[in-house]
Amino acid sequence: MNPSIILTGTTVEEPAKRLLKAGALEATFDSGALRWIRWNGVEILRGISFLVRTPSWGTPAPVVSNLLIDEQELGFDVRYDAYFGEAGKGVLAKISFKARADGNLEATADISADAPFSTNRTGFVILHPLIGFAGTEVGVEHASGLHEQITIPLQISPGQPVMDIQAITHHPYPGLNVSTRFAGDVFEMEDHRNWSDASFKTYSRPIGLPYPYWLNPGVPVGQSVTVTIKDERVGGAAENPVAVPVLAGQVLPGYALPLDRLEDASDALRFADALADVKPASILLRYDAARGDTTAAVADLAELLRQTGASLDVEAILDGDEPATAGAALHALAQALTDKGIVVANVAACAKIDEQSFQPEEARPSHLSEKQLASALSSAFPQSRHGGGTPAFFTEFNRKRPNPALVDYFAFATTPVVHAADDASVIETLQSLPHILHSAQNLSDGVSLAVGPVGIGARLNPYGPAPVDNSSEERVGMAAQDPRQRGLFAAAWHVGYLAQLAPWGVARFAFGAPTGPFGLVASRQDYARDGWDALPDGALYPLYHVARWISEAGGGEVVSAGIDGNVAQVTWEKHGERRALFANLSTESVAIDLAGEVAASGIVLDEESFETAVLDRETFHVPKPLSGTARIGAYGVLSLNYGNAP
Repeated sequence: MNPSIILTGTTVEEPAKRLLKAGALEATFDSGALRWIRWNGVEILRGISFLVRTPSWGTPAPVVSNLLIDEQELGFDVRYDAYFGEAGKGVLAKISFKARADGNLEATADISADAPFSTNRTGFVILHPLIGFAGTEVGVEHASGLHEQITIPLQISPGQPVMDIQAITHHPYPGLNVSTRFAGDVFEMEDHRNWSDASFKTYSRPIGLPYPYWLNPGVPVGQSVTVTIKDERVGGAAENPVAVPVLAGQVLPGYALPLDRLEDASDALRFADALADVKPASILLRYDAARGDTTAAVADLAELLRQTGASLDVEAILDGDEPATAGAALHALAQALTDKGIVVANVAACAKIDEQSFQPEEARPSHLSEKQLASALSSAFPQSRHGGGTPAFFTEFNRKRPNPALVDYFAFATTPVVHAADDASVIETLQSLPHILHSAQNLSDGVSLAVGPVGIGARLNPYGPAPVDNSSEERVGMAAQDPRQRGLFAAAWHVGYLAQLAPWGVARFAFGAPTGPFGLVASRQDYARDGWDALPDGALYPLYHVARWISEAGGGEVVSAGIDGNVAQVTWEKHGERRALFANLSTESVAIDLAGEVAASGIVLDEESFETAVLDRETFHVPKPLSGTARIGAYGVLSLNYGNAP
């Protein structure tokens, strides 16, 4: 199989990146944006880019032409033309980046439309990183002329933490002052952590103004962003403000295998033997009465539960605002499950409208209240634990703020492809998870948390009518069908996710699916799967093995966990043994030092072992003795058994 398919599920390669330097100032030029802007090696901005957002909040890729890069010792200049939309009916932006070694960086854009062009937002987007910004005091100069000092909150803001911005000054470490000044529009800041982006986003056209709006021909628009750096070298780099020590006795979450539709149980049964080896703690059924789900496949669900040994969790989505109708739907589901001998361990109910996103103070259409949902659950499932939260992402949980007094647990999900879908941005979303868990725990008031289903793609789209089409099998924002889910990339990313969840005492971690775009098991689909269509049904995606290892770890006592550079790790003790998972979050191989571990054995999932992992799970899951150093290839995973716990 093509190495690119093994790693990322697609033969489509990302554009090459180029490091640019101007003395102590450096940035990476990537697809028209400046990323990872650093001063003396310290990241001061996550990025500066120019974006066009469509009326459905899509982010079309531009056609780039006339690219010129002039790099000299004391500075670099970048110029290019970016055209968005259909030829003759789109928008042209002439972009320029100029950096100087004295600590000045300027970005300018001259924007013109060929025809009336509808957009929700067109202009520069500036990203501030989490470290050295979240939880710190910054200076803000407002467009109104007011100057003030404010603290960027550690708790994730449901709305805009800073409004009406003309300039903002932050301090990545004491004595380093980074001023970012905006011209050409009024800017405001969004807390990107809501969507698991590892940044704060400053953008133009305030969200409070009507949108979409029009860019008209003959009415050119100009924007600029000027960054000024002053370094008095008082201190070193800032620390992560929400780094959390692992608490004694903390346990790893149980693994839940999602079933996005009840009828998916029928297809899952074809591979029940492989799924039984995963041993999921539960199967998480999404039952959407609003889309017309029926209980016709309950017998297949009962058989799947029997063969996997899993309990059943349910997420019920209810339409309308009539409690009687919602209650009848839940009772019908409960009766159908009971008739097949299925006991529901946990059941959450959410209003269908909560799949959509609303601004914090925005009026919502009439829908079932939390009290009505809680009452309906108590009536239909009196013996189960009852949940709430959102069927969508943390953003929607944060904005609606459910009542902890009404439920036994809260559930929410994330997807890494809301704002950017390139590989680096998806990996970076792992940095935001401690911030999300910190904020979610504060909102839950002691109620336990259940995370997922998560994945590289988006199962739903709160910001548009449906997930974006990705029939081209590329890296596309807000698409459910993401090819990386089939590659080693997804295996490493999900281990990274667990490494960030581990210290927080989350009760349930749901990811994957039996088959399909999020599947653990490969089977023929109604879309082409590069490389995989040549393999027999029942071949295993790399994520299958990660699900198996994470399922085995559920309930283990955490010893250590986190991400250090490009390596994610979580170590735990269970049944008298110490075990660990390591994931390589980069395209370069990494070495894991096993010095002092005299009885270690393990399994490496990477490009070298890929064929065996895909086609022969029994052989693959036989551990091999390890000592000294274990090397993991690009996006590889190491499952390690240290033997008896100390």
